[in-house]
Amino acid sequence: MKLTDVVSFAGRNITQKKTQSFLTIIGVVIGILAIVSLISLGYGVQNYITGEITTIGANIISLIPSQNFGGPAVSKTFNDKDVDAVKSVRGVDEVVAVWLGSYELEYRDESIYGNILVVEPSKFTYVYSTTWGYEPYKGRWIEDSDKYSCMIGYGLATNSFDDEIDIGDKITINDTKYKVIGILEETGNPATENSAILSKDVGQALFEIDDEYNRMIVSVKSGEDVLRVSEDIQKEVEDSRGDENFSVLTAEQLAESINSIFNVLTIFLVGVAGISLLVGAVGISNTMHMSILERRKDIGILKALGAENTTILSIFVVEAGFLGLFGGIIGTIIGILIAKAVEYFAAVSGYGIIKAWISWELIIGVLIFSFVVGILSGYFPARSGAKLNPVDTLRGE
Repeated sequence: MKLTDVVSFAGRNITQKKTQSFLTIIGVVIGILAIVSLISLGYGVQNYITGEITTIGANIISLIPSQNFGGPAVSKTFNDKDVDAVKSVRGVDEVVAVWLGSYELEYRDESIYGNILVVEPSKFTYVYSTTWGYEPYKGRWIEDSDKYSCMIGYGLATNSFDDEIDIGDKITINDTKYKVIGILEETGNPATENSAILSKDVGQALFEIDDEYNRMIVSVKSGEDVLRVSEDIQKEVEDSRGDENFSVLTAEQLAESINSIFNVLTIFLVGVAGISLLVGAVGISNTMHMSILERRKDIGILKALGAENTTILSIFVVEAGFLGLFGGIIGTIIGILIAKAVEYFAAVSGYGIIKAWISWELIIGVLIFSFVVGILSGYFPARSGAKLNPVDTLRGE
């Protein structure tokens, strides 16, 4: 029997039982769509981070008062002595000491919990405009002389409340009204996208802190060795604090840390999605077993006409492969749509960092994988069918 005949025979078997075939591939569809959407979003975020490093340059160093990146700052916070220690390092251009907290923000009878960035305005403006190249979307930068004024992120202005916040509007924080004098352009970083930016004196009074910071952003002078500067900062801050419970991260190290978190998360979620794929594989195997039982006489006739065991095996293996492939096609399409939908709604919510990564390598790889899953699922039932005795099958035994 020619290969085209094998494919035609297998395809006809699937189309004759459309409902059964569709129910069989549901598990494969769910598993594949989950894998496609999760891989797409996971790699999309990683590619975005890499692109941001290229955009902003590698001359940024971040300090957090914890050795566990992404975890709570269990150690003591930074203080002015630590900031001065960083400034003393050769090659440091500017240091922005930040307190990042959250507070209830009110605007026109609506209230949400949002981020508050407490900064020295002149230093914040210098690093964000000169080093990162950001500009106000509307209005102007916050200045040292601004007291009851604030700058806000693009996401907070456009997506957080029913009505958009514009220049001159006022938001209420802890019963105090702050006039919006600037809206930062879209950055994709939730820390700034959904934040209100206050000057140091006002912000420290709001959080009842004095000489405390939980972030430092360091700009390194052009031409300096960023790794050497980061190592010197590590030593100076260790001497200043008297402990090592803090992290000094270059832009590349920060990206690697974030990527490692997403890699572990993606592997875990894909593993969970793989359970659905396993259920789909069992469904294909069960369907092929039932199909062989229903077509025992057909197998007997084919053998009586001279079909070899390998031909019978090929027909049912190809049929199982097609079931896996069809499930993979449907799952891939739905998975791409879900990933794109997540990207859209994330962007609307101010999380521009979430991107969907779609490539032909991903699509073709997933389709091949689903086809192979189908083949492996149907192989053992197909082998048992190929070994049936033609005399017994024609007798109906």
